[in-house]
Amino acid sequence: MRCNILFVALTLTVLSSLPAAAQIRLDMNKITCGDYLSYSAESRNFIRFFMSGYYNAAANSSVLNYDRMQSNSERIMTYCKTHKSETLPTAIQKVAN
Repeated sequence: MRCNILFVALTLTVLSSLPAAAQIRLDMNKITCGDYLSYSAESRNFIRFFMSGYYNAAANSSVLNYDRMQSNSERIMTYCKTHKSETLPTAIQKVAN
């Protein structure tokens, strides 16, 4: 019994000293239209909501207008299909209202 407790304590001590997994850093300003189009639908939705929140916060607005976001997303997708080398923030500034 004593050996089991010692083994568990030693295992927990070793595991707690291991480094944590690194965080992923993503610079939204470097995402191109081509990158955005190649992402999965789930990833595009994450970026879409993130960017909407970012631009709403910059405009000091705490309201999410879902219809406006949907309309802007469709326009940005259409724009990105013909401008794949442009960054996503540039596309948003040119197309979104």
